[in-house]
Amino acid sequence: MLIFTRDKKRLLEHFRKDPVLFAYHIGDLDDFHFDFCQWGATYGKSPRIDDVTLLYTGLPTPTLLAFGLTDKFQELLRELIPILPPRFHCHFQERDRSIFREHFRETDLGSHQKMHLREFHPGVTGLQSDKIIRLGASDEQALKGLFEDAYPDNYFVPRMLESGKYLGYKDGGRIVAVTGVHTISEAHKVAVLGNITTHPDFRGRGLAGGLTSQLLEELTSEGYMVCLNVQRDNKPAIKCYERLGFVKVHEYVEALYEVN
Repeated sequence: MLIFTRDKKRLLEHFRKDPVLFAYHIGDLDDFHFDFCQWGATYGKSPRIDDVTLLYTGLPTPTLLAFGLTDKFQELLRELIPILPPRFHCHFQERDRSIFREHFRETDLGSHQKMHLREFHPGVTGLQSDKIIRLGASDEQALKGLFEDAYPDNYFVPRMLESGKYLGYKDGGRIVAVTGVHTISEAHKVAVLGNITTHPDFRGRGLAGGLTSQLLEELTSEGYMVCLNVQRDNKPAIKCYERLGFVKVHEYVEALYEVN
């Protein structure tokens, strides 16, 4: 039976079964994100969670993270379907696609992979240190302009600038490359990289890779487990991440679902 919970202890216990698969979930346990989260769980015959879904409402379009560990996960999804919003993004395992298609119109957003930083290999970059800046709330509009030009389909939550884990590269007074985090938990030492891009006019110079290497050096020195998601056919990005020490751990699918 589907039960909505706010029991952080039980949720964390479940996510620790596969911390890479559930890296976003662990980050979202922090108070910074928690009020934007709806956790739907099944418990089976014990007080321990068997499976869980996360509906994150802190974005303009809600996002459902639906990764099951047991053969009963589809039962959870079928209970959840009637109470989902009429339009939402979804990250899920391919085996469960048919359940969503039964009830919603699908816009396929491609196959992705989850990568884990197994051993950090610092990148050698030619970045000018005086052009690297730590971004904050005052840089929000400049970043939005960069994303419009370079990464229009990104998931950028301006509140994440408060984390202090966004680095930018300035040229001619404007931000031309950025790296940051989608979520980060100081309490649980988990960080998920995101919003990594370079303006089209400045690509091929290693700017985003160099910024990411610098951010990884900082995160690993502070003891964080670092993960990221990347589209499976984005070969240049994957090669860059592999050089930095990331390895593929899981594959999953993204889609936009809307009521028919």
